[in-house]
Amino acid sequence: MKRIIVVVIVLFTAIITMAYLYFSRLNNERENNDSDLHAAVHNSAIVFSFQNDKSILDILKSQPLFSEIIGEENYHQMVSLKDHLLNVPAINSIIDQQYIYISLVPAENKKIDLLYITQINQDATTGQLLAALKSTQALIKEEKRLTRITLRDSSVFYLGVKDNLLLLSGTAKPIQDVMAAKFEKNNEFVEYIKSNSRLSKTSLAELYINFAKLPVLLKSVIPGKLTGELSLLNNQNSFASLVYNYSKDKVLLTGTTKANDASSYYQLFTKLAPQKITITNILPLNTANYSVFAIANYTNWKPLLDKWFITQKTDKAVENTIEKNNKKYHLDLAQVFPKYFKDQLITFQLSTTEKLGAINLSNGDKTDQLLLELSTEYSEEIRVFQEENLLYAYFGEPFKKFKRPYYTIIDNYLVFANNASTVQSFLNSYKNNRLLINDKGYGYTINLLPNTACISFFVDIPHSKDIFRKNSFTNYYRHIIHLLIALLLLIIKATAQQGFYVPATGLLKEL
Repeated sequence: MKRIIVVVIVLFTAIITMAYLYFSRLNNERENNDSDLHAAVHNSAIVFSFQNDKSILDILKSQPLFSEIIGEENYHQMVSLKDHLLNVPAINSIIDQQYIYISLVPAENKKIDLLYITQINQDATTGQLLAALKSTQALIKEEKRLTRITLRDSSVFYLGVKDNLLLLSGTAKPIQDVMAAKFEKNNEFVEYIKSNSRLSKTSLAELYINFAKLPVLLKSVIPGKLTGELSLLNNQNSFASLVYNYSKDKVLLTGTTKANDASSYYQLFTKLAPQKITITNILPLNTANYSVFAIANYTNWKPLLDKWFITQKTDKAVENTIEKNNKKYHLDLAQVFPKYFKDQLITFQLSTTEKLGAINLSNGDKTDQLLLELSTEYSEEIRVFQEENLLYAYFGEPFKKFKRPYYTIIDNYLVFANNASTVQSFLNSYKNNRLLINDKGYGYTINLLPNTACISFFVDIPHSKDIFRKNSFTNYYRHIIHLLIALLLLIIKATAQQGFYVPATGLLKEL
């Protein structure tokens, strides 16, 4: 009996030991397999990925607009890699079917470097790779821990090898930074990419964005701080996963965005049902960009807004604003905006850089009467609020910069701006039917997007070109700016249970 017990204990111990060794090996393999992903996100806010397959590179090469997005120099660099390295069978077999990541890394002198990352197949060695490189008649020179490669078309690349990890770039620094780095075991962005990647299933190529790191990258593109509509990209703790969809004359990106910041204004919409967006029907023809927020039931949403004010430490100021105006004008403001707001609010910018806001109303005439005491007449159609921050007190962040705006009420819409001339410009466009919905290009774009949302951001490239030209370095205007506009063009919708997930869609049109 004792012998049987001893045998059972020995067998049990052996099983536990083997299981431990097996799963330890799996974990080590998983860590090794993730090394390319850790390298890709190390210093980058934007990562493009695809599986090493001739078809994807041929597709990108056949799409002229793609060169507009990454820049002509980077585009030719990519073509050179394909023609002189990946087309070589001996090299291609070493990384065959491996994922390739292209990271946009901020560099000095107002530049952005591309860093290419992949892994060597398990049955290949770095010695085989170097031998294959030499067979291409490329000039190979060892420089410290890197290999300098000069291709037959005179393109220069630097190669770094770290275990089974391959790093390639037109400059040495991004490679050196990765090779010197110690990767975090629990990197949130890495885990997000792993859980959202569909490369081996249905996706041709994918784009991942870490909005928290984006401002650092944008310093290489945009002088000064992110202001205006670009301020949306500042201090955003969010991730996005976008799928690349091929079109010869369009670049369409569709996917999801996850907001990680619990105090974000966008979190107020996580449990709201998406709605059909209609307030955009009033937008002038020369609208450059807009942000729409849909609130089906304001009464249920208001407590969420009040909690958000607490996180922003503006709750006391908001309470004082409402209480002061109720006493001063003998009103109950709760019977104005909360009662007659319908379900959508919007901020938008014109190609002339003027900014406006609007809300739709269930009864414009009644709202107009109630606001008479709170405003003074500027012209027959335009009035101006006498008190500050009324709109912020009832709608929050989108209207923060409209402290004491001029406004008009027309066809159950309250439209406002910080200048009377801007409101008048809107009225001229609206009355003469010079509206964005009549633009064929805009109509085509909107038909490609989901028809319901809780939050919607849109950028019209032709109407935005002057704005972005003024706010970007000249050498990047027609390159990276195209990509940044695509990042701004998001259609947001929340789904409960697993956090804040946002269907995001981006479309680029040639200028």
